[in-house]
Amino acid sequence: MGARSPGLHATCGNHDLDSRNIENKFDPKGFLRALDPPFPLANENRDSLQQLSYWADNFAITEGDDWRLLNINSCAYHGYGDKSSPELEHGRVSDFTLSNIRRALEKIGPDVQKKFNICLFHHHLREISSDSFSDRSKMEGAENLTALLSEAQFGEWLVIHGHRHRAGIYCAGGSTSPFVLSCASFSATSVGDEHNPCQNQFYMVDFEPPRNGKCRIKGGITAWTWVPTYGWREPSNSPAGLPKRSGFGFRGDIHDLVERFEKEVVEKGRVTWSDAEQLFPEVRFCLPSELKNLQDLLTSGGKVNVSIEGMQIREMVRK
Repeated sequence: MGARSPGLHATCGNHDLDSRNIENKFDPKGFLRALDPPFPLANENRDSLQQLSYWADNFAITEGDDWRLLNINSCAYHGYGDKSSPELEHGRVSDFTLSNIRRALEKIGPDVQKKFNICLFHHHLREISSDSFSDRSKMEGAENLTALLSEAQFGEWLVIHGHRHRAGIYCAGGSTSPFVLSCASFSATSVGDEHNPCQNQFYMVDFEPPRNGKCRIKGGITAWTWVPTYGWREPSNSPAGLPKRSGFGFRGDIHDLVERFEKEVVEKGRVTWSDAEQLFPEVRFCLPSELKNLQDLLTSGGKVNVSIEGMQIREMVRK
């Protein structure tokens, strides 16, 4: 990122608030407001416009040399709501907040594309449900926020959230939609969340340098996984969580990519993954799900044998 350090930026989670009035009978956010350094923007003064905006407007926008952070308080209404439908059971970004975010982005204008845009909040955008687990805690208004950040006039976005501790990276829609990094927990245990297969992880995100004065949301994510008795290690072959290296930003045709891979492997007989990254640089920005589709299509095509090492392709050999 740029010369000006982004410092420490946090966002409010549901366990950070006294929304059940256990210690404080009238102010769920009092503990957070009293923290020193101030929360959620540790490098901003307590009375700075961004700090006050986060608590009053439920979002704040901060910027550095080449980055912009839209920090949304998805827990803003925790402690409110009636007993039959308390707000603490889910997140929310209201229509009023979205209107204010839109006005703030419109004020930035065309310059919004000249920095890496990151949107940070706590609650997840999509329900994570199955026959054995019903999830009703996602952020209300998530679809409207996704639609807003998908408007091309507001540039490209990387969304980062947590809450359900399920790791993943996906594109939220079409060719202008944001990429979404859903984070596993850094330190929470699975007690009380036995349906969650993810181990503890943390991530480092890097972006490709700007081109033609525009910052594209394209890059990679390096993951580390906590292994009991061993500490932080590169992920191996765990079925859950992110692999040691994930890409994001590819918006091409996976079937076209498969045809090009097949042609190269058939001609050369053998192509390693490092060779493939040199031949087809865009593959570095494929999502893990896209790489799995690439592997499956190459295998089912009948022309190529694919060797896997851990969770990633090692080499491809002509049949």
